[in-house]
Amino acid sequence: MKKILVLCVDRDDDLGRKAKIISPVIGRKDNLKAAEKLALADPEDSDVNCMFSAIKTYDQFENAEIATICGDIKVGIQSDKKLAEQLDEVIEKTKPDSVVLVSDGAEDEYILPIIESRVKVDGVRRVVVKQSETLEGTYYLIKRLMKDEKLQKKFMLPLSIIFLVWGAAALAGLPSMGFSLIILVLGLYLLVRVLHLEGVLSKMAREVGIALKSGRLTIFSVLISVLIIAIAIVSMSRILSTGDEEEIAQFVNGIIWWFIIALLFIPLGKFIDTYFKEKRVLWQYVLIPFSMVAFGLILSAFSNIIIEILREKPIEVIISRYIISFSFVTKLIMAILIAFIGTVLYHIVEDIYKRKENDETAN
Repeated sequence: MKKILVLCVDRDDDLGRKAKIISPVIGRKDNLKAAEKLALADPEDSDVNCMFSAIKTYDQFENAEIATICGDIKVGIQSDKKLAEQLDEVIEKTKPDSVVLVSDGAEDEYILPIIESRVKVDGVRRVVVKQSETLEGTYYLIKRLMKDEKLQKKFMLPLSIIFLVWGAAALAGLPSMGFSLIILVLGLYLLVRVLHLEGVLSKMAREVGIALKSGRLTIFSVLISVLIIAIAIVSMSRILSTGDEEEIAQFVNGIIWWFIIALLFIPLGKFIDTYFKEKRVLWQYVLIPFSMVAFGLILSAFSNIIIEILREKPIEVIISRYIISFSFVTKLIMAILIAFIGTVLYHIVEDIYKRKENDETAN
């Protein structure tokens, strides 16, 4: 007779966080005890019903084992990795021929492919809790869901963003702009969620806090760069709205240097911070200003040509007026010369500092 494993999945580790139970939980006795502890800690948690349902399912089989595996509150790659590790441990200990998955929702069923990659799945039992359909019951359900940390992040946060942006736009007398801002903010929010950038953003926020407390210049140099780029973009939008082709051509040529200057502030702040905080010179940054200026000259040289191509000017006119012009050739030669000087200087500085590091290591 084949052995069946009745598997209960708690993807966000409610069992560990609320009942302080270490997973995986194997065996009917331990699962019953864990379910009772979770029920006492949070009687309204759906995982309580899921665990009791798993125990009931286990009792229906003659040759079976029951186990509960838990993930992490950070639902995603981190929690699924923990679930996979615990599943391997359970399979190693119980040696099942197949699995019956007991789940309280679609979220837990996301790990079904992980289970199927390790053992045959005979079926999935989904536990649905019966609720009162009265108005009072609906109100209570909504109230309870609003306290749920997972739902707060998934649904309440976007709704609060919508209301805040719309309210701010209405107070400013710009309700039509409010809708555009809502679409923009929600688009950014969805992008962050899809690309799992929450960790990156929280790390950036911590870095900003540390930078402000320690007086690092990097944060201010980044802020200056962002403001310069913002001013350049606003100015560009105003020039484009005029429709004057000559002004647009001149402005595009000039805005390149706005961006170059803005981007140079970032390594400058890092260079100064490292020098004063760590008494160390970032010699690798020597090449950056030369590369940026050379890059700016090349873009400046080709910007007018690109604009004329977009205007659908004849290629003969573009060649005679721009490509073989003194200005175009001079900018290209200067770009190559500056890039060459930067490369030579970089290798000289590299040799000096590497020789210095070798001498310090030898001593």
